[in-house]
Amino acid sequence: MDKSYQVTWSKTGIDELAGILAYPTNVKERILDDSFHRLSHSPTLTAKQIRNGPLEGYWVRHGLYQVMLIFRVDEQCLSVHIDGIKHKAQDVYWKRGQ
Repeated sequence: MDKSYQVTWSKTGIDELAGILAYPTNVKERILDDSFHRLSHSPTLTAKQIRNGPLEGYWVRHGLYQVMLIFRVDEQCLSVHIDGIKHKAQDVYWKRGQ
């Protein structure tokens, strides 16, 4: 069965993408476009689910240019909502609570 998911970004996610100063605007646009393409089909195929902590229930998947997309999946509505993005070297989500 071939499902197509609707991908949306939260304001926080867009702000985090804009705040990655290491990348020029055209690279950020490619990351944004690629996220729509990759997550619209089988968003959890290569993703890992966060099993504990404040982000429990979210999924994490690598995107272009060594970024990690943090998102929720609603299987009933066939939607993916990206709530955050971090550069691979920027691991603030994983160090919280340790």
